[in-house]
Amino acid sequence: MDNTSSSRSERLRTFVKWLEANGAIFPKVEIRDGTSEGGSGVYALERIESDERYAFIPHDLIITGKVCHDTVRITGQPRQQQEGEEYDPRHRRMMLSLFLIHERFVTKEASFWKPYIDILPLEFHTPLQFNEEELKFLRGTPAEFAVEERREGYREQYRAALELVPESVIPRDVLTFENYLWAMTVLSSRSFSKDLMEGSLCVLTAESEVLMPLLDMTNHYPRTPVTWTICDDGVGFSNFSAIEASQEIVNDYGQKSNEELMMGYGFCVPQNPLSCFHIKLNYSQDPLVEAKERILAAAGLTKSHDQYIRASELPIDLLPVLRVMVMTDVDLYYIGQEANHDLFEHVGLRIELRARFLLMFLLEKKLCVFENSVAGLPAKATTSNAQVALIYRTEIGDILRSTIYNLQVAEQDIMERACKVFEGGGHELPRYIYAEKSESAATGPTSERACADIAPSEQFTDSVLVTSESFATDQAFLEASEQIDVDEDVLLTLFLLRVHMVPSSPWHAALRRLDGFKHPMLLSEQNTDVGEMYGEMLVEIGEMHDSLFPLLTEHFADVFPAEHFTVDKFLWASGIVEAFRVIVPPRCTSGDCEVEGICLI
Repeated sequence: MDNTSSSRSERLRTFVKWLEANGAIFPKVEIRDGTSEGGSGVYALERIESDERYAFIPHDLIITGKVCHDTVRITGQPRQQQEGEEYDPRHRRMMLSLFLIHERFVTKEASFWKPYIDILPLEFHTPLQFNEEELKFLRGTPAEFAVEERREGYREQYRAALELVPESVIPRDVLTFENYLWAMTVLSSRSFSKDLMEGSLCVLTAESEVLMPLLDMTNHYPRTPVTWTICDDGVGFSNFSAIEASQEIVNDYGQKSNEELMMGYGFCVPQNPLSCFHIKLNYSQDPLVEAKERILAAAGLTKSHDQYIRASELPIDLLPVLRVMVMTDVDLYYIGQEANHDLFEHVGLRIELRARFLLMFLLEKKLCVFENSVAGLPAKATTSNAQVALIYRTEIGDILRSTIYNLQVAEQDIMERACKVFEGGGHELPRYIYAEKSESAATGPTSERACADIAPSEQFTDSVLVTSESFATDQAFLEASEQIDVDEDVLLTLFLLRVHMVPSSPWHAALRRLDGFKHPMLLSEQNTDVGEMYGEMLVEIGEMHDSLFPLLTEHFADVFPAEHFTVDKFLWASGIVEAFRVIVPPRCTSGDCEVEGICLI
C-alpha cells in the first residue's frame, strides 16, 4: 500500500464510497486526513443533536469471529467449542489477526474488505514498535516487563497459528511474525469488545472482539462515550451531548491508565487521573500459601494478585490481601475457625502495621529500581515515541513517591494511635484473639507533616513494643539476663513471664489481657492435625524450659520464682512471642536499624 498523502486521501474516498454502497449511513459525518504521520479523524459536517443517531453500520460491515472463521479455515482444533466450554480469548484474537493477514496479503484486490484494509495504518507507535533508544525510557517501570510479556504472548499465539493454518490458506512467506504483530496491533488499537453489544452481534460469546469500520477511526477523549443502539440489521451510534459543525466526533476508549493507552494505542494522556502503578503480589513460595488462599477465597479475593495503585488512593482490595499475606500461622488458625471475618475492616494494630510495612517494602524496592535506571536514559526525548514514554515514566515516578509518602503518614498515625491506646490501658487486638472491645478510644493525628518528620515513632518502639531494650525497665531481670546464654526469643519469653508477675510493669495489664490466649501448639491434644503441625515445636520449647529450670530459680530466686516459671506458663509466653511479633523496618534513607519486638495490644 502506498502511504503518501495523496494516496491516503484517495483511499479514504474509496473507503467512504464502500461504506455507503454497503448500507452504512452517516450523512452528517466526514472523515478527514489527520497529521503528517497518517492519523485520521471523524468530524461533524453540521450540528448533531444530543442522542441523535449520527452513524449506522450494518451487520455485514462488522468483522466478527464468524466472518473470520468462515474465511480462514484452520486445522488441528475444532472450530466450535464443546457446549459449556469457555472460548479462549487468545484464540479469538488470533483468528481476527489471521483474517486481516489473509485479506491484506492473500485475497488482496479480490477482498470485499479491501477498502477497509487499505485505510488501516501500516505503522504503529506502541512500545512493541519502539527502537532501542525509545525503549530505554521504559526502564525501571512496569511497562518494561509488560512489553516483553506481550511480545512473548504474541509469539506464542503466532507459533500456534503456524500449526493451525494450512500453508494453502496463508503461505508462510506471508504468515510472518512481523505481519502477525501488525495485525495484533490493529486489534489492540481498533477493536471493540462484544460485551458492549448484546443481542444479534453475539456470534461467539459476549467477550468476543469485533472490528467496526468508521467508528474505529474516532479518537480518544475522556468522558465522551458513544451510545450503541442495536438493531436487527445493524448498529447505530449517538452521543449524550450535542456536537457542533466542524467539531471532532470522539469516543472514550474506556477507563484506561496511560500504560494501557500506550501499550494498546501508542499515546498517553498528560495528568491522566486513571494512571496507576502495577504490582503483582506473589506469595506462592510462602509455606502457608494454601491456608492463605482459603482465607482469600472465603472473602472473595481470589483474583487480587494484580494490583493497580493510583496516586490518590490504594485499591479497595489491596489492604485486605496484604493483611492475609502477613498473617502468621496463629492468625490463620484462629481466623479459619470463624465463619465470617471481614478482611476489609481493621484487624488489629499488629496486622495493620505489618501489611503497610510489606507494601512499603515492595514500593521502595520498585522506586529504587526506577531511580537507578535514570542513569541510562538518553539526554532528550527526541521522537514522538520517546515523548510518550517520558510522559508515562514521569507519572510512574510521581505515583510511587506519593504513595510511599502517604504510607509513611499512615504508618506514623497508626503507631501514634497505638501509643495513645497503650497509655489509656486499651487494646486493638483482633476479635479472634481477644473478643472484648476496648473501652479506650484513640484517634490518630490528622495534621500534615513534612516528609522528613515521618519516621517510625520512637515512642512506639521504645514504649509499646516489648523488645530487648525493654529489659532496662526491670534492673533485676536485666542483670540476670546478662548471665544467661540463650537466644533473644527465649529472653523475651522469660521477660514476659517476669512482666506477668510484676504489676508495676508498663506491659502488665496488656499481658494479663492475654491470659486466655492459647497458641495452637497448646491445642495439640484436642486436634490431631495441630499436633502433627506443632508437635516438634512443643517438644523443643519444653526441652528449653527443662534446660533452664530449676537452675535459674536456684541462682536468681527473686527474679525467677518457680511458681511463675512453670513449663505451662513458659509454653504460653513462648506462644505469645511467636504470635505477636512485629518488625518495624527503618526508612530507606534513615540509616537506622530495624526494630523487632512483641506488640501486646
